[in-house]
Amino acid sequence: MHPQPFGESLPRVVPGEVVESSAGPPRRPASTEPERGPRVAVLSLRDVRPIADFGGLHEAEDVLVEALSASLYRVVLASPRFSRRPFDSAPVRRALSSTRLMHPYRIEHHQPGSGAMARDVLVVLARDVADAATLIGVPGWHELGETVLLHIGVVTESELRRNPELVGQLRRRVDALFSGTEMPPLGHLRSTRLRTVGVVPPLLDVLAFATRTDDERTIDVFSPGPERPGQHQLLQHWADTHGGRYQHDIGRLGAITSPAQHRRIFTTMATRSRLLLTNYSRSERRHGGQHRGVSGRFYDAMAAGCALVGDLPASSRQFSEYVTAAKPLSLPSDALRLPSELADALGDPAESRRLGLAAREAALRRNDVAHRWQEMATLAGLPESTGIRERIESLGGMADTLHTTPPPDTDTGTGVGATRDST
Repeated sequence: MHPQPFGESLPRVVPGEVVESSAGPPRRPASTEPERGPRVAVLSLRDVRPIADFGGLHEAEDVLVEALSASLYRVVLASPRFSRRPFDSAPVRRALSSTRLMHPYRIEHHQPGSGAMARDVLVVLARDVADAATLIGVPGWHELGETVLLHIGVVTESELRRNPELVGQLRRRVDALFSGTEMPPLGHLRSTRLRTVGVVPPLLDVLAFATRTDDERTIDVFSPGPERPGQHQLLQHWADTHGGRYQHDIGRLGAITSPAQHRRIFTTMATRSRLLLTNYSRSERRHGGQHRGVSGRFYDAMAAGCALVGDLPASSRQFSEYVTAAKPLSLPSDALRLPSELADALGDPAESRRLGLAAREAALRRNDVAHRWQEMATLAGLPESTGIRERIESLGGMADTLHTTPPPDTDTGTGVGATRDST
């Protein structure tokens, strides 16, 4: 997706586009390291909401820190008492933050108003609106950078309505706001400072997914999300009839609380699968009806080198620009029989490998966190970063050799997939 700016003469809200105000071009920070790009600080929320499914976002942060030679700051609890009842509740902490009577969080090794030199750019990655709302209770968080970029993976209208304090912070403290979802449009949040609002897909470390040989892909279909009865019955029937392996019970994965361990097990299972079920995500709008979008699972499946199959969001712009190169297979939620293309991929490992290679190539060329940073930096008017360019070039080189080089044996992890393969 290559969003274009719109002037005031066009609608205030354009789904899936960048909306620019007429206040002039965004400030370009003067690079203090011209040969490497702007000096960057990454503010991580990983210690505040250590939710198991957030591991992928933490991997993306680590890539940015390395590629940008960025400083990493962590948001932590301001006092041990906030880890005990009733202060251990996120809603209670948000309420305390909004009253300004006390601040539940602080930035580790940073004193607000200390006069410490700010970086050229501050970037914050939040999984969802509740994640971003943590910033309300962090004094002086925006002081870490002259230009502030915030990416929120999942945004919903209901969450925005529940967090008016966050909306105020966005308009006062952020220069460029990016959402990983196409709906709801966020153009109405523009302000004198917040001039750039855009849609940039979720950030993902493609190289966190190991390459696998055909023999290592012992799971025929992996379904890590909620079951849709029609799909489940068809895939289970295929597995029972053909002696296939349909992995729909995530087993130990659901009991893992460590984001790093959860991510490690998930990537192991995904890369040991031939096909991965990827269904559209659904978002409701108060006056705009239902929207079908691309969830992060699509990008995970592509990075894992799986053939994508599911109920596809064909009308989504993210889908048409970032996902169609993977040649996903359609399996509607209410399907009565397996489509012939899906039956072919299930029955022929060579066909599923062809689709999986197409997906992996598209991920290496378009879907890494380095590509996402490049998109955000371009839209925000930031100088190029040498480390990001070098990573993109390296990923392109891997994509060039993908179809000619046999995948190495790179399994060093110990996950559910690895354990079951040994039996």
